[in-house]
Amino acid sequence: MNKILNKLAKELSFQTGRYMLSPEFLSLVITMKCNFKCQSCSIWQKPFEKELEQEDWVKIIEKLTHTLKPNTFVEINGGEPLIRKDLVIFLIKELKKHFNKVALNSNGLLVNETNLDELKQAGLDLIKISLYSLEEEVHNSMRGHSLAFQHAKRAVELITQKQIPLEIGLLVTTKNIKTAPALIQYLQKLPNTSIILQPLDEKIESAESKDQKDNNLIPDLWPEKEDVVSFFDWVEKHNQGIKNSLPNIKAIRQYYLNPPDILKYRCFAGQRNLVIYPGGDVAFCFKRKAIGNINNQDIELMLKNASGERKQIKYCQIVGCNFSRGLKEAIHDRITK
Repeated sequence: MNKILNKLAKELSFQTGRYMLSPEFLSLVITMKCNFKCQSCSIWQKPFEKELEQEDWVKIIEKLTHTLKPNTFVEINGGEPLIRKDLVIFLIKELKKHFNKVALNSNGLLVNETNLDELKQAGLDLIKISLYSLEEEVHNSMRGHSLAFQHAKRAVELITQKQIPLEIGLLVTTKNIKTAPALIQYLQKLPNTSIILQPLDEKIESAESKDQKDNNLIPDLWPEKEDVVSFFDWVEKHNQGIKNSLPNIKAIRQYYLNPPDILKYRCFAGQRNLVIYPGGDVAFCFKRKAIGNINNQDIELMLKNASGERKQIKYCQIVGCNFSRGLKEAIHDRITK
């Protein structure tokens, strides 16, 4: 019954733009600094902006606890958040006083045995690491760092040894689509490890990604159709440990085969998401504009006054980050199952 009521509230909010339910996912982007130069991201090219300190985040978390429910999934993000390791440890401890699940998204370069012990002791529930191939040259090329594979692979080994739940992000591109099955099979043998397939989109934090009039995909990374068909045929038969639902996997396949066709899927970022940037700006999505700044505005009031922004978030090319079906999509998928 609660799921049905939640979908009804989400549907009504999508249609009207009204604030009907609190966000389910919170991303705290604590820094834009990054030690990688990924081909699919522009964060490393952004100029440095002043970042919030511990005392600022204490006030922000206090504000959030009055609006967000304890079951809100909280993710500490970057850039590379472990560049500010002390802040990460501090935030985990503070967030765990109020929220059930706190995750850390890292590229793995700075992960070591010492800070894993600190992260676990602080109460971290999940670590997300991106690993794109078991072929060192492929992963390093995509990540723009000569030590990316060596450190990501070592991070995966250490995290599983420490028995911290692990999620591997696998971005599907022309460079790794043929070798991805071997990587998935390797990961499926690891304990406490899940896989999330990530569809390729515009460069993260690029100027193009903020302009939703057009979608400027990355042609050098876009896979050939025959490789897409072969890979997703394989994935649908070997989906153990893959967190993407079957409808999501089918949608991603169709996205690669014909990107405009995926616009039939509605985006519920305005109902589900909240992103807080290093300076306190708040948005519903990494591709959308800010609805205010949490340092000097009330979060509840921001959410109530953001109906115009919710109405602007209707459809999106990318189907991985926020694939959340409304009643229409759920009914359609059940009928066509």
